[in-house]
Amino acid sequence: QSADGTTFQPNSNSYVNPDHLNYFRFAGQILGLALNHRQLVNIYFTRSFYKHILGIPVNYQDVASIDPEYAKNLQWILDNDISDLGLELTFSVETDVFGAMEEVPLKPGGGSILVTQNNKAEYVQLVTELRMTRAIQPQINAFLQGFHMFIPPSLIQLFDEYELELLLSGMPEIDVSDWMKNTEYTSGYEREDPVIQWFWEVVEDITPEERVLLLQFVTGSSRVPHGGFANIMGGSGLQNFTIAAVPYTPNLLPTSSTCINMLKLPEYPSKEILKDRLLVALHCGSYGYTMA
Repeated sequence: QSADGTTFQPNSNSYVNPDHLNYFRFAGQILGLALNHRQLVNIYFTRSFYKHILGIPVNYQDVASIDPEYAKNLQWILDNDISDLGLELTFSVETDVFGAMEEVPLKPGGGSILVTQNNKAEYVQLVTELRMTRAIQPQINAFLQGFHMFIPPSLIQLFDEYELELLLSGMPEIDVSDWMKNTEYTSGYEREDPVIQWFWEVVEDITPEERVLLLQFVTGSSRVPHGGFANIMGGSGLQNFTIAAVPYTPNLLPTSSTCINMLKLPEYPSKEILKDRLLVALHCGSYGYTMA
């Protein structure tokens, strides 16, 4: 299970069962067969596992699904100058394997290579790949062997990780009134502000598919948990959908922080501009643009 308990990915310690790779291959066959016959499955995977199915590289933000605190540490390294902090990090990490700590090099000779301000981005990416990919590569490969029996890689790669989730698990029912009731406001916004009222009017106006895109854009998943929006989880536990104010500049798009379910909504001067910018962000959100 992921940190929020509602999504899943392979466990790196599954090899305790000598037959584990056959189980992963079988799971891949089931998912591929379901997709081939357009049968929806009531299960959700971590964002990184959808990326693995599609062959898309993971990034450090994907770590938040299994270890939110570790993801915050990686973010801190990227955001700060580490030159004079004396962290003494090297290109190797300690990994817990059934209670025993093992030193794993991130690249050949990694234990003797110091992490510096100049190479820290490479370090963060290699740590991410170790935690999210290398540690479960045999399981991923076995799953894909089964999956590709029914769905060729060339066909599935037409989609991104958000679209794949909807293909496998379907379009959820979204209750906008429940969504509104369980939303918080911060950084200067209040429920009565014109921008917030415009936002909810737009949410009611857009298509069900676009509402799902909005939910994915802000929370990282299309799922609405059992019990509704009051039970949405963030990286560290229950975390309401939150809308934060951002100063408006022309062409600025909304952005999000999926680990805390936060939509950073610029203070748009009109409902029309808000709707236009929001839809651009939703349809291009997986590419990480902030201006358009």
